[in-house]
Amino acid sequence: MVAFLVLEICLRIVYPAPVRFVYPQEMYDFDPELGHVLRPEQTAYTHDRVVRTNSQGLRATEIAPRPAPGTLRVLALGDSQTFGNGLDSSETWPQQLEQLLQAADSDRWEVINAGVPGTDTWQHEILLRRLLAALHPHAVVLALYVNDVVPRNDPRGSAQATNTWGKHLIYLLKRSSVFTWAYYVLLPWYEREFGGDSVEEAVLSGKSEPRAERGWRQVEHSLTEMKALCDARGVVLLVTILPRRDQVSGHHQGRAYNERVKKIAQSHGIAVIDVLPSLSAEYRGHGDKLFIPWDGHNAATANRVISARIAEVLKDFTAPRGSNR
Repeated sequence: MVAFLVLEICLRIVYPAPVRFVYPQEMYDFDPELGHVLRPEQTAYTHDRVVRTNSQGLRATEIAPRPAPGTLRVLALGDSQTFGNGLDSSETWPQQLEQLLQAADSDRWEVINAGVPGTDTWQHEILLRRLLAALHPHAVVLALYVNDVVPRNDPRGSAQATNTWGKHLIYLLKRSSVFTWAYYVLLPWYEREFGGDSVEEAVLSGKSEPRAERGWRQVEHSLTEMKALCDARGVVLLVTILPRRDQVSGHHQGRAYNERVKKIAQSHGIAVIDVLPSLSAEYRGHGDKLFIPWDGHNAATANRVISARIAEVLKDFTAPRGSNR
C-alpha cells in the first residue's frame, strides 16, 4: 500500500491529473437504424463537463425547423470529436466555428452540433437523411476521424451503455494515476508489441487489411450518398479530415488515411480539407495542450485551429447563398 501511494504521488507530479468522471455520464437510447442516439432532453456529463441535449437529441438548444431569414445554418456531423467528449459545449469545434463565422461576417450564422459519440460514417449518412429535411441547413460539415473507417454493422450491437456498474468501476479506477498510466501507456505498448496490427494501423499506414478495405468501401459509399443528398437540396457538403493525436505530434508518420479520404472526396466532387498541417504547426508551439490529458480527444485549443480552417473554406462556399431553402 505504501509503495502504491508513493507511485501515485510520483505519477501525479510527473504526469497530468487523471480525467475525473461525474455521474450521470451522457445517456443513449437504442435506435433501430443507427444503433444508438443521444437521449433527448437530458442533463448529464461528459467526463466532468455538463451536457444538455434538446428534444431532437442534439447537443444544442431548441432549433427551429427552418433558419431565420438572413441566417446561414451549418450542420456539423461526426463522432465524439464533434460532440466534444470531455469539453464544455463552447469548446467544441462546431460552437467555435459559429463564433468565428459571426465575428468575421455581417451575416448571421448558426452551427448545429449533431455529433454523436461512437458513430461511424454509415451512421452519419443516416443521420444526414433525417436532419436535412428536419433542419434545412445551407451547409453540412462532416468531421471524419480515422476510427470511422469501419464496415457497416448490425445496429443492434451498437447500443451505448454509459452508467452501468462496470463503467462506474472503470471510471472510479481511472481516478488513480497508477491505473490511468497503466491503461493509457502500458496497455497500448503491450498491444503494439504483442497484439499484432490493428485495423486503425492499417488505415493510417495504408497496409492491406480485409476489414479496413471493407471499411473504405463503406466510407466511399456513404460519402457519395451524402453528396447526392446535399446536391438534391442545393446544400454545400464539406468533409474535414481530423488526424489522430500521434499524427499531429509526429510520432506516427502514416498519411495514407488522409490521402485516401482526399482521393475519394475529390473523385466524387466533394470539397475536402485536411487539418493535419495546421494542427502540426500549432503543436510545435503548444504541444499536448491540444488534447485532453490521457483521453486523446481534441481539446479547445485544437478545436480552435480546426474551426478556423473550416471557417476559411466555408465562407467562400456560402458567400452567394443568402436565401433560405
